[in-house]
Amino acid sequence: MNNRPYSRSDRYGRELKKLLGEIISSELDTSKVGFSTVTEVKMTNDLRIAKVYISVLNADEKSKEIETFFNSRAKFLRGQLGNYLTSKSIPELRFYYDDTEAEAEKIDRLILKIQSQEGIR
Repeated sequence: MNNRPYSRSDRYGRELKKLLGEIISSELDTSKVGFSTVTEVKMTNDLRIAKVYISVLNADEKSKEIETFFNSRAKFLRGQLGNYLTSKSIPELRFYYDDTEAEAEKIDRLILKIQSQEGIR
């Protein structure tokens, strides 16, 4: 019986997040899109597909352009992962723009606006 509080796909996703972060920062020229960070990797249960969420600091590019940038380099990144992983197969990488930080800032601005309006009354 599995007594671990997390699944194999979660553990594998965390390992991929760490490795992809290192590979992107050292092997990939991201100057076109800006400083990039892997925020999360979600694996399918069969470990064949990895959904990689990318956050970009001071992103001048639109989210679709950032996704296109990374998805066009997925084959290269997958090959680099093969140098580090000992698993039987390397998962297919699908990149998505993570706009969580931008949404959090938007919510903070709205809260501050509401608080300032209540202070006026």
